[in-house]
Amino acid sequence: MQHDIQKGSFLPKEAWGMIIIIFITLLSKGLGALYPLIGSLLFAIIIGAIFKNTTKLPSSFDPGIQFTLKTLLKVAIVFLGVGLSLYDILLIGQKALWVIFLSVSIGITATYFIGKWLRIDKLLSLLIGIGTSICGATAISAVKGIIGAKENETAYALSTIVFFNLIAFIMYPIIGHILHMSDLSFGIWAGTAVHDTSSAIAVGYAFGDEAGEVATTVKLARTLFLIPVMFCLPFFLRMRNEGKSRYRNAFPWFVFLFLAVSVLHTFGFIPETLESHLKISSKFIIIMVMAAVGLQVRIKDITQLGYKPLLTGLIASITCALISLFLIL
Repeated sequence: MQHDIQKGSFLPKEAWGMIIIIFITLLSKGLGALYPLIGSLLFAIIIGAIFKNTTKLPSSFDPGIQFTLKTLLKVAIVFLGVGLSLYDILLIGQKALWVIFLSVSIGITATYFIGKWLRIDKLLSLLIGIGTSICGATAISAVKGIIGAKENETAYALSTIVFFNLIAFIMYPIIGHILHMSDLSFGIWAGTAVHDTSSAIAVGYAFGDEAGEVATTVKLARTLFLIPVMFCLPFFLRMRNEGKSRYRNAFPWFVFLFLAVSVLHTFGFIPETLESHLKISSKFIIIMVMAAVGLQVRIKDITQLGYKPLLTGLIASITCALISLFLIL
């Protein structure tokens, strides 16, 4: 029946998932305006998770959810480029690059040895470490084929990343305010320590608009570290490289569009009215992405993991957070 509805519909396959995401987004914006201390972004995650775990969503919703997570997130990031000048990007990058390098290197290494100490499978430890230290689900999806990880190992790693992203969204802004961090410092911290790109951006904007812009830039720079890691993994594991297409497909090409928009903004080629609309659109899309993240949360999967993978993810998350915070402060 569901297949017949899709087949006979003039709507694209992504429409069904997009409808529920837009509904959650609008509801979250309304609730966020009523309860600003919680905010629209966190409401979007919570409402999405409630939908996922209390109802049986049809499979026809999946294309729209994946389109939001994979494509619309990139669109939002490109739009965010109108809020940053090239000078800001160079300044932020100069301050954050060494923090990113140290947190990524130490994070992956520490997670690997923690997993070894807890007697967790080597590949699962690597997936958790790479996902935690670089860019969450994107990094895990990019390297799982290279290292030959099984589906259940990938699911374990993804679940730990999602779980600690939710904790980071709640805890990071609180810690940032307690420590009286500036928007610049907090944005660098969020960009270097929070796992997924969507979550890092959301955490930054939960603290402030300037912090969100900084977190976006830093997180994109951090994402680029996925490329050398992908090249090193086969040699580390003594596995054969299965083709250049994995690297080409995983490379975050949209980063160059983000930089291009920033350059246009820097030299005043984008009209102010258009910039204003792009900024509003990017924030709306980010709420949509967080709703889609919530619609991916399976509480049952997380509870079935056992404590060891979750403990590894917890230690990895705390390690990245403390390393970044220590280097920034």
